[in-house]
Amino acid sequence: MCEEGRGPTRAPPRRAFRPAGEGARHLGRRTHRDVIITAIIPIILTVGLGFVLECRRSMDVRALSSLAIYVLLPCLIFHSLLTTELTLAEALPIVFILVLTTGTLWALGKGVARLRRLPRDEESFFLLATLFMNAGNMGMPVALYAFGQRGLDLAVICVLVANLLMNTVAVYYSSRHRGGRRAALRTIFSLPTIYAAAAALIVRGLLHISLPAFLLDPIQILGMAIIPLAQLLLGIQLAKARARVRTHLVSVAVPNLVRLVLAPAVAHAFVILLDVHGLAAKVAVLVCAMPSAVNIAIYTTEFGLQPRRTATAVFTSTVASFVTLSALLLLLSE
Repeated sequence: MCEEGRGPTRAPPRRAFRPAGEGARHLGRRTHRDVIITAIIPIILTVGLGFVLECRRSMDVRALSSLAIYVLLPCLIFHSLLTTELTLAEALPIVFILVLTTGTLWALGKGVARLRRLPRDEESFFLLATLFMNAGNMGMPVALYAFGQRGLDLAVICVLVANLLMNTVAVYYSSRHRGGRRAALRTIFSLPTIYAAAAALIVRGLLHISLPAFLLDPIQILGMAIIPLAQLLLGIQLAKARARVRTHLVSVAVPNLVRLVLAPAVAHAFVILLDVHGLAAKVAVLVCAMPSAVNIAIYTTEFGLQPRRTATAVFTSTVASFVTLSALLLLLSE
C-alpha cells in the first residue's frame, strides 16, 4: 500500500487468485446463482468439513489458532501489503468506515445498556457480541471468493483494523470486571501482525526493496493457507459450541440482529456519507456484515465473562450469516 504515484522500484509480479467464473472480480457481471455458488457454498462446505471433523475426533483448537495467528496471518498481511496495488486513497475510506461503524454500534450499545440499566457483565456481553465481526475466518474468504485477489487485499486492511480493535476494546470489555485493563496493551504488542504490517510498509515504502521470488513465494503460499485453515477452524469451534446453543438461544437474538443486519446498514450509511464508491465500498459493507468474532468467545472464556452465552452468539450468528450474507451479496451485485 502506498501513496498515489509512488511504489517500489520494481513491483513484484502479481499472482492473483481467481475464483471460478470469468467475472470473479465484479459481482455485477454474474448471475445471482453464480454469486451464491462462488462466494458462499465453498465456505459452507469447508466450515462443514471442520464441523464434522470435530464431531468425529477432538481437535486441538489452541494449536491451530496459534498456527494461524502467529505464522499464517502475518505472512498474508506481509505479502498483501508488499504486493498490493491499493493506494492510500483506496484503503483509508475502508478504515474510516470500519472505525465509524464500530463507534456508532458502541454508542448504541451503551445507550441500550443505560436505558435498560444492565449490569456491567450484561453490557460487556452485548458490546462484545455486536461490535466485533469475524473479519478473518469469514471476511477474507468471502471477499476472496466474491471479488478475487483485489477483494482479499481490501479485506486484509479490514483484518488489520479489526485486530487492533479486538486486541484493545474487546480485551478491555472481557476483562474489566476483573480489573485486567493493562492486558490489552500487552496483547497488542505480543501479536506478530502489527510487526508484519510495519515490516511490509518499511520494505516497500521506505527501502523500496523488491524481494526475490525464493523468499516471496513461500510467504505467499503460507499466507494463502490461512484461508482454508480459518474456515476449518471456524467449523471446529462451532462444533465445540453446539451443545450450549439451546440454553441461551433467545438471549442472543437481539445481538445477532444488530451484528448481521444493523451493522451493514450503518456501514452502508457511512459509505454514502463519505461518498465511497466501487469495490472498496462493497468490501467495507460486506466485512461489517460478518458474524460475531470467534475470538470474543476465547476472551470471555479466559476472563470468565458469560462464556457459554458468548459461544452461543458466535455459533448462531455464524449459521444465520450464511443466509444474510447471501442476501447482501445479491444486493451488492445489483
